[in-house]
Amino acid sequence: MTETKVRLGVVGTTWYAETHLRNIQSHDGAELVAIAGRDRDKATEVAARYQIPLVYTDYQAMIASGNIDAVVIVAPDELHLPITMDALDAGLHVLCEKPLATTAADARAMYKRAEAAGLKHMSYFALRTSMHHRYLKSLIEDGYLGPVYSAQFSLTHGFFRGDDYQWRFDAARGAGALGDLGCYVIDQARWYLGDIARVSANLRNTISRPCATGVPYQPANDSAVLAVEFVNGAHATMSTNVVAHQAERKQTNTVVLQGEGGTLELQHTFSGAVLRGARAYDDGFRTLKIPADLWEGVDPSNPGIVGQVHSVGDRAFIDAILDDEPISPSFYDGWKVQQVIETAFAANTSGSWESVPEDES
Repeated sequence: MTETKVRLGVVGTTWYAETHLRNIQSHDGAELVAIAGRDRDKATEVAARYQIPLVYTDYQAMIASGNIDAVVIVAPDELHLPITMDALDAGLHVLCEKPLATTAADARAMYKRAEAAGLKHMSYFALRTSMHHRYLKSLIEDGYLGPVYSAQFSLTHGFFRGDDYQWRFDAARGAGALGDLGCYVIDQARWYLGDIARVSANLRNTISRPCATGVPYQPANDSAVLAVEFVNGAHATMSTNVVAHQAERKQTNTVVLQGEGGTLELQHTFSGAVLRGARAYDDGFRTLKIPADLWEGVDPSNPGIVGQVHSVGDRAFIDAILDDEPISPSFYDGWKVQQVIETAFAANTSGSWESVPEDES
């Protein structure tokens, strides 16, 4: 690694990859030097927009070039394992988009390899960067709720209401709504309440999406409903849906936490967010405003730029490399989420509660 800056390469050229590019470029300790994409024209276009000097069509060539210290992976799920392993073997720090892998075994292997190599590793869950989610987390830690008894987590949008083929809903390539959105709410649940012990699940596919080539495939779910039981005894419901019309909200994430000391409710959408709370002695709910000092340079009217100002997400990854500090969420968190996803698939098949594997001693 260079003495003053972390040199980064990004695998992926989608609109979502550009969120990572903006976050990386905002950090004074980062140098965005390379991008890899299978379509050279598209990769060249993105590189020009962000003044990225090196363009690759083969991620392996970028990894082997010696030009980067770390890689950010924004590629389809089935590519996360091979890209990560190649990067770790080359001595690179890795940030990988959610879900970490397509199986719990692969996620565990990624975590173990990164730890053995002594490299920094982050499993990227974008909702953890949100100011409202972070403030909710701080309220829990400060004892607003006391012991939490029950909770509700949901994440819905309608971006895939059409019938065009999408790799996320091809069971050979993705885990459907459970993998694409479920990983967010499972991570939220673990972040707020701790590890999950048991899962019951019902998965549905409601829209037929024929493959353009005409080749039949096994469809993955576009709607998922889970009941979970935590190690600490709390329980919760979870739901994810990618075919739910959300109008001006675009996407809606709802979190309800009910505890001995009261209740907290967060509705987080693309058009705004509201956090409400009621202590056990309150007669009504009240809106909880994020304290001004917590915004730290972010205009509350433009919360979407938090990833370009605070040490969260990509910026936290860079900080951890520069300062040699641990990262959260790490590949460990990505592995634990993948275990719950896999357990939910088993529960859907069995029609009964299934236990999440415990860590090996």
